[in-house]
Parts: sequence; C-alpha cells; structure tokens
Amino acid sequence: MSAHAARQRGLRRDFCANRAGFTLVEILVVIVIMGILMTFLLPSISLGRTKIKISRSITNLRSIGTYVWDYHLHNDGLGTRRTNGGYWGSPPDGDLYKHYWGARYGIEKDLFNSPLTWTTLEDNTDGPRSEGHVYVDYGFNGVASWWHDEVANFEDSGSRRARDLDTYLHPSLTIWAQDHSEPMIDGNGDVPCYAFANDQNAFNREHPDFNPDAPHRANSEVALQEIFRNLGMCCVLWADGHVSKLGIDHKWEPSWYTGGWQPAQDAWEARENGRFTQPPPYNYFSAHHGRL
Repeated sequence: MSAHAARQRGLRRDFCANRAGFTLVEILVVIVIMGILMTFLLPSISLGRTKIKISRSITNLRSIGTYVWDYHLHNDGLGTRRTNGGYWGSPPDGDLYKHYWGARYGIEKDLFNSPLTWTTLEDNTDGPRSEGHVYVDYGFNGVASWWHDEVANFEDSGSRRARDLDTYLHPSLTIWAQDHSEPMIDGNGDVPCYAFANDQNAFNREHPDFNPDAPHRANSEVALQEIFRNLGMCCVLWADGHVSKLGIDHKWEPSWYTGGWQPAQDAWEARENGRFTQPPPYNYFSAHHGRL
C-alpha cells in the first residue's frame, strides 16, 4: 500500500471515529430543548383539538336545524309535541313525553353528542353517560311552551305541536336549542339571563353573604357549567336555522327564550314569582370557576 493510500485510510478512520455518536452532554441538551419546545407546543395542540370539537358541535346544531325545518315543511308547518325526557327508545312506562326531543324529530342520534360535554341530568334517560348514553347534549327552548298562554305559547293551541316556525315574531332572535345539561329548558333557574339570581354558594363569589361551603343547587349549577362548556362559550341554534356562539360574559336577553312575546315574559315572571327572574347581582365570568 502506498504512503498516500495509507494516509487516506487513516483520515477516513479518524473521521468515522469522530462521528461514532453523541456525547452525553449533547444528548441532555437536546432533551432539554425538546422539553422546552413541548412546553410551548402542548397547550397549542390541546387548544387546537378543543376548537375542532367546538366546530363539530356547531356543525351538529346546523344539521339539527336543517332536520327541524324539513320536519316542519313536511308536516303542515308544525313540529313535534313538546317533550321533557332523555329516552331515545321507548320509556319504561310508555310515557312518550319522556322521549328526547331529537328522537321525536327523527334526527340522526349521533348529532346530539357535543364532544366537550362532561355531565347531563340523567332523570328519565336511557342511562348514564358512563355507559355510552351520550346523545342528549342539547336542550330545546321550552320556556314559552311551558307558560301555557294562548298568545305566547310556542305550541299550536289546538294540536299542542310545535308552532309553525313562520309565526315566530323574531326567528333570528329566538333560541330553538342550545348547549345544555337538560333536554328541555323551562326557565326555572336554568337560563343564563336569570339563573343564580339569589344564590350565595361557591359560584356566586360576589354575593355579600358568599359561603363557599353552602349547598349547591344541582339544577342551575350543572346547567351553567354545561351551557358554557365550550371554552366559556355556548353554541346556540336559532329559530331561523343559523348557529352562533355566545360567551358567558355576554348579556343574555329573556326575549330570546320568549320569542319577544310580552305575555310569555309576564307569565314567566308570574309563574316563578321572582325566584329566577331577577337580574344576576354579579358577572358570571368572574364568579364562575372550574372547567372554564
């Protein structure tokens, strides 16, 4: 072997030896850098996934709105009977009033799963969420149909079926359905414009008699958390078919539930006798804590 060839072989051997691997210090530096990057990236990835889930909920409500309108168009303009239950199948006692409202409209069951829901009130349902019964995540607006007034009622007075959507005074400002823990929203402490008016428990930190150990009101507290489950936002389907998001710090109007009918507002306030019809003495956003 010539001297030149031997020298070339030696250089290659030294080069390969130098590239044999990383030192322990270099590996530790890389691990630290990756850890720092993941610290910044993980929240963004998590937020991105959450926003995708919220978009899915909005899409669900838009599809539900299409089904509702189609039902009305093919049933003389009327909707189904008002219900207040969570059964997709036949209720054990045969009481169809306990059907979930989506089941009555013949809408695809999967559309009623809101990805960020964590609990629902399980009275009169097929079963708990832990067993897969997760298709009752939107509550329909039953406020005006609850106050049985011939003028204000959302139901047709003769058939007791949902009134023709074309008869709404302000369909674009009337809630049809929204994120909720209950199948039917009836206005007894389960709407953002009135719930918690006089509560002094852990959710009302600005109440003068605030007591973090005071008993919680299961109905309105669960409802408030579920209404704003989407990063402090609520997905709402309006009677004209459009969908929007409203924040926990937004001013919610009672007229969105009554359709602008003053008789419904009067009946609502008279029925509750002031229990849930007083303006909240605090801002929900600053008072609420937990998942939001």
